[in-house]
Amino acid sequence: MRDLVNEELIELYISEKFNMFYCKALIPFLLINLMSQDFSQIRDEELITQRASQDRYASYSPDGQRILFESDRSGNWDIFIMELYNKNIIQLTTEENDQRRPSWHPNGDRVLFESILDDETRLLELDLSGKESKAIDLSKLSGQPVFASYSPDGASIALSEKFSDNHAEIVVINISGDIVYRYKNGGYRSFYPKWSPSGDELVFFSRHETDNANDEIYILDLDGHSVKRLTNRPYHNFCPAWSPDGSKIAFVSSMPDRRPEIYVMNSDGSNQLRITYNEDGDTLPSWSVDGKKLLITGYRKGNFEIVQLSLEAG
Repeated sequence: MRDLVNEELIELYISEKFNMFYCKALIPFLLINLMSQDFSQIRDEELITQRASQDRYASYSPDGQRILFESDRSGNWDIFIMELYNKNIIQLTTEENDQRRPSWHPNGDRVLFESILDDETRLLELDLSGKESKAIDLSKLSGQPVFASYSPDGASIALSEKFSDNHAEIVVINISGDIVYRYKNGGYRSFYPKWSPSGDELVFFSRHETDNANDEIYILDLDGHSVKRLTNRPYHNFCPAWSPDGSKIAFVSSMPDRRPEIYVMNSDGSNQLRITYNEDGDTLPSWSVDGKKLLITGYRKGNFEIVQLSLEAG
């Protein structure tokens, strides 16, 4: 069985080789009660993409009308936008090198993504109106920038500075590239920082307390610089995402047989409840603006697709 913890980040959880662990997908029909702390079942899921390509890392636009995602449908990894009202797809990047892991500016007028060439990663900001991109100044960093996202006010960027597969640190920079804060973790790996709606906390996953054995989820208080552990499970917990009101966190947890599923917990780590039940992997959750839906990357019909889970209040 492939070791899911020793390869690059999200790829180690959702790469093509990962498919060998799983059988046919069971379509979940579950319903979630978002108005209380009890989650039951998801009622419905919709395949947003249905192609013989790998589509993943999706997120809703700030106005909820579009979806940003990465896909290899053009031959290498590029960034795309789908308009939800008519499913029209716009390709944003056309370079020969890979463009990965996009995220929205809070104004919805720009996107941030990784441009990878010859094992070097740059962060590019693309203006959606003029379709012109510019590089973010990363001269203060020595590692590779991964999993970058804008703060809610657009003034800062949180990212993981990756030095190796087993060593990465959470860093906050301003738009000019100056380092605002660095969370040092003693040489372990800390990845995937996501801003709280208020902008004063980051949720991320790390192995700094598990001796690089398991990924666990933490919250970093950017004001007090304190760190709180939210999960303590005998397997990997990763890809956390805040709900729009900050009361919940969706995340991914791999089962004892290495199958990742989507969970939701309260933002203090309590009431951790599983909401997907698939024999194929589900990962990379992202909330809709109204908190009634989740976008996930799910393995469906032989490849990875963008899947929308509709959540209903009971």
